[in-house]
Amino acid sequence: TVARAMRPLHAVAGVVERKGASALEPVDESGLPVEIAPLVAALNRLLRRLEASISAQRAFIGDAAHELRTPLAALRLEAQVLVRTSEESERRAAGEEFVASLDRATHLVEQLLALARNEPDAAAHTFVPVRLDELAREAVADFAAVAVAKGIDLGASDTGAEVTVRGDPQALRILLRNLVDNAVRYTPPGGRVDVAAGRTEGRALLSVLDTGPGIPADERERVFDRFYRVAGSAETGSGLGLAIVRRIAELHGAQVTLEPGDGGAGLKVSVLFPAQSA
Repeated sequence: TVARAMRPLHAVAGVVERKGASALEPVDESGLPVEIAPLVAALNRLLRRLEASISAQRAFIGDAAHELRTPLAALRLEAQVLVRTSEESERRAAGEEFVASLDRATHLVEQLLALARNEPDAAAHTFVPVRLDELAREAVADFAAVAVAKGIDLGASDTGAEVTVRGDPQALRILLRNLVDNAVRYTPPGGRVDVAAGRTEGRALLSVLDTGPGIPADERERVFDRFYRVAGSAETGSGLGLAIVRRIAELHGAQVTLEPGDGGAGLKVSVLFPAQSA
């Protein structure tokens, strides 16, 4: 009697035992005793989450391999030109182009690593109190030299108030650096970039406002996709900056919005944190 009662459980155990990493189909729930049906249902939910996670990882690896192929091929060609060129001026120009290509490839790899670290199922993040106003000042200091070289007025609005949330300091630093980097990169010489940390209705708010070309309304959602870049952009980039920003915002339960800047020109990116994180 005991053996007959345990037979369905042994059958389910056998099905699970035979599954591999590439065979994550749900276990058949029909005809199961009521005692183990909830267990099998929970197992099937876990299998579906694992399948979604593995599919996302495969897509990420495929996208990363595709995007890395072009800059690595360019580096190889430029290295060959550098080796074969004997004229000093040509060697200097080839060397400068090689360094620029290497910087672009390095930036792409850094962005890919940042995106991977902030995947939903990545290692658990430790949340501690983080001063957003201090992060804003740090980001402005980090990009001050680049902004001066382009003739851009970059600054942080200082209200004198502390703006603190619970979060991952490194992840939030990456989020803000990506926003400021995009703003400085796409704002033309003579433009302005303002970084602000404040509160609205009891919720912490980060914003980056620029006087660049902005993003058309019909593309403001698509720019959060991995490797997507607005058509006609003259600036080089990985197409990962805003994808990373949204991923980190989701990790903190925050919302990211894109809207036109002052007077309908430029772009304003806002990150609004939930009230409980303040």
